[in-house]
Amino acid sequence: MVEAVINAATTLPKQRNIILVGKANQVDETGSTYRYLELTEEDANHIVFLGPSGFRKTTAMKALIQEIWTKTSWGRDREKPLIVVFEAKYDRAKAQAVKNTFITLLKEKGEKWLKDRLGEEHYKEMKFYITLLMNPGMAGSIGLMGDFALAWGNILGLQKIDSRNTELSNFGLRPEPFPMRRIVFNPTRELHHIAYDSGPEAEIIATKIKYSRLNFEDLAKLLNLNNYTIYSGVIKEAWDHLKIRDPDEVLHRAKEIYQEMLEFLEIESAKPNMSLWGVKATMERLKNNPLFEKDGKDLIDIIDNDKINVIDFSQNSRLTLEEKKLIFRKIIEYLMNEYAQIKETAIFIVGDEIQKYLDDHTGRKIISSLFREGRSNQINFFAATQYLHSLPSELVYGATHVAILGFLTSADDARLLKKLVPDFELKYHQPLARTPGEVEKLRREHKGRGYIIINKLFTERILFRPSQTL
Repeated sequence: MVEAVINAATTLPKQRNIILVGKANQVDETGSTYRYLELTEEDANHIVFLGPSGFRKTTAMKALIQEIWTKTSWGRDREKPLIVVFEAKYDRAKAQAVKNTFITLLKEKGEKWLKDRLGEEHYKEMKFYITLLMNPGMAGSIGLMGDFALAWGNILGLQKIDSRNTELSNFGLRPEPFPMRRIVFNPTRELHHIAYDSGPEAEIIATKIKYSRLNFEDLAKLLNLNNYTIYSGVIKEAWDHLKIRDPDEVLHRAKEIYQEMLEFLEIESAKPNMSLWGVKATMERLKNNPLFEKDGKDLIDIIDNDKINVIDFSQNSRLTLEEKKLIFRKIIEYLMNEYAQIKETAIFIVGDEIQKYLDDHTGRKIISSLFREGRSNQINFFAATQYLHSLPSELVYGATHVAILGFLTSADDARLLKKLVPDFELKYHQPLARTPGEVEKLRREHKGRGYIIINKLFTERILFRPSQTL
């Protein structure tokens, strides 16, 4: 029996050899071919995506997670990977581009041509979405497509780039929607409106965080508590030491502590205690925050690997920066400490402009833990940013690979990469523009192109694989 299992395992097809970067346009060699990147179980495959705004960093990351979702499975049970994306914003222009492309292709190619490429059911759903976009009464409610909406943008890949190819067919790809779970907090729009913008494969969930997930340090940051006050000490005693994770019970315990103090000191006092009032005011602020709740199924309970999970930090969710940082930390702590023990699969954390959540002590601490423990738990981290020097040093020096979209926007980043990568200066060429016309030409020529630095040892100029939902 054991021998049969071993033989079966050895006949599994080679996986995790994904087309990360599409076709290479080699600088120092002839020819053009696909470039593959093998994701290994022995390493945490951390990747930094670097480049100016508008040069397809998000598109390249979408392409990467689509490859990982469709091409890989992990562990003894060959499970889907767990993918968690932190989405920073939505894009009004993307929805209009989808509408205009649909109308143009319908006019030029006809309904049958579109149905054949999109699938009849998906075509009908997209046609209904386009009618909503054209309805003036839906302005402000529809047409706010997230950067990681993994459905409607697939029609953009049907646009011709030359006489023979579309952007997708040039890479042997076809338009495809991907299953997505979009998680919003304190939503600013109706959930069904967010669903319309997200596409037919999307599940939209408005969720909260249970009080039990919070520790005192979380409360101190969220509620701006002074750790040196008496009322703060009372809350910490109840919340962290006694594990009372209910605001009403904390207040009840604070009253008991106050009474015990009076009895111990043999004092009779009719004066109101300001520390007790501080506890009450703090607990009321916590109860009035709609992000938190006592019971029920919360954020952590719904994250799983049956869909691509998109944590919506765009304008769809009403959140402060401190609340976003809290959610970011809680998810990563859960993935490292619990989920990695629940399922034997690889975990991929993806984020655009991720440095915003890492700029304080707790942010740097969580990213340091992630890079220290990522390999043993098969946790991989993909971050996109415009500047390397805005990232914590652990992320820069701990990255396995660096992808440059377009070109570098900082001379400091160029100097840093020259120190990190042996052949960087030999392979990398920074384009220069001297007129506004040359700037625009560079934008057109370098969008979707750039460099991939493998294992911080080898640099190659490439044309990045496009996303199937551009």
